[in-house]
Amino acid sequence: MTYALKAGVALALTATTAMADGHAQNWDMPMAYAATNYHSEQGVLFAERVAEYTDGAINITVHPGGSLFGGGDIKRAIQTGQVPIGERFMSAHANEAPLLGWDNLPFIATSYAD
Repeated sequence: MTYALKAGVALALTATTAMADGHAQNWDMPMAYAATNYHSEQGVLFAERVAEYTDGAINITVHPGGSLFGGGDIKRAIQTGQVPIGERFMSAHANEAPLLGWDNLPFIATSYAD
């Protein structure tokens, strides 16, 4: 399991403290990429792991291809509480904070395995 996936699952697990009433939560997760894109496939894997690790307390429905919110609208949808979770390239927001552009620096990784 990748570090990012572990960190995401850990974050989701901490959210279970908000479910003191014992009811399962259903979350929508917008993604800007096609369902067959690596990022969307990892989003589905993430959602499956969250459901597994929380014993079904959190169920995430992945909405690929911008079907729920377009790529440029995902961050705002999270900020305004329209969705609790979403996925977007950090570098798409480098205009707000240059540090966010780190993930598209060339030659850092040459393959998905890197």
